[in-house]
Amino acid sequence: MRTVNLKQWGNSMAVRLPKSVLTQAGIGNSPTVFDISVNNDKEIILRKKKKPKNLKELFKGFDYKKYWAEWNQEHSGEPKEINWGESVGREKF
Repeated sequence: MRTVNLKQWGNSMAVRLPKSVLTQAGIGNSPTVFDISVNNDKEIILRKKKKPKNLKELFKGFDYKKYWAEWNQEHSGEPKEINWGESVGREKF
């Protein structure tokens, strides 16, 4: 186990992670997104977010019926289609 320090970084606090820890976690130089949580013992837990492999995985858990029901409540009487105006140039529809 390694010890790291929490330090001021602008208006936030930051922890710098050693390269050996990042390598062990399979994290390279590219930007990485994490889910962060705090458990009952006040321990901070970082979980590397996995990129979805396909559209089905990306929209897993998405309830389109609920989405459109909420949209209809917020936009009562508005059409769902967007009017982008008249064609400009040589577009053909």
